[in-house]
Amino acid sequence: MSVIKAYFRNVTDGLLTPFRSVYENRSLYSILVKRDMVNRTSGTVLGKLWPLVQPTLQVLGYWFLFDIVFAMRANRGPDYLEYLLSGMVPWLCIAEILTRSTMMFREFSPLYRRNPFPLEILPLLIMTIPCLVFGAVYFILNLLLAGPEKAMFSLLVMPMLMLWLLPLCFLLPVLGLFIKDFTQAIPFLLMITMFLTPILYFPTMLPEGFRQFIWLNPFSDLMAVIHGLVQGSEYSWLNLCRPFLIWFLLLGPSWLVFRRSIPHIREVLS
Repeated sequence: MSVIKAYFRNVTDGLLTPFRSVYENRSLYSILVKRDMVNRTSGTVLGKLWPLVQPTLQVLGYWFLFDIVFAMRANRGPDYLEYLLSGMVPWLCIAEILTRSTMMFREFSPLYRRNPFPLEILPLLIMTIPCLVFGAVYFILNLLLAGPEKAMFSLLVMPMLMLWLLPLCFLLPVLGLFIKDFTQAIPFLLMITMFLTPILYFPTMLPEGFRQFIWLNPFSDLMAVIHGLVQGSEYSWLNLCRPFLIWFLLLGPSWLVFRRSIPHIREVLS
């Protein structure tokens, strides 16, 4: 019974502590968000427009490749382009967050190496700018493709991703710090995961024998829910339950690993 109580306590702490710390250190958090934006845009001609221009160019690139070159909309129906882009923009956000998370401790080490610093705000910090930027692009994209009603539903996607990625943003920085090869492997792992997730293709395009296996990938369920929100496509209660179960099972242990690694971070980086 005590083990179950300890587990639920870790889940609660893992969920609430970062948000509580952000609130308690909101002035610091605001400064760091602005600093993050400045670091992305300093020395560039377009300045603060670059965070919006970059994902927009990526979206246009996918549109040109799949709609113009491969003519997928003509071959797979008029809904294909909307399906592709409504899944690809969230995936680009996920990939940026998870890639950056592996370098989180090294990136922000000057802030806390010799000074007291609330490390628990860092997972939310690295998610804030990508979610804001891709969220803005996603809203405009859905406004143009699907109208204002679906665009309003699209505003739910980035907060949902931010919450669901929280356990991974506890765990991956620790792995990236103590296992350097993991940082090099994560782009390849994300590329393979993207191909195994129904983003570039409808699930029905897979051979029938393979369709049941894509649901072993939690990102497939996540994409099914996202497509359901912004496109109105069908998804089942299992598409909701499986990601929630994985999130619940990961959050407590990931937070415990993150919290217990904090005393050793300065030693590794010194």
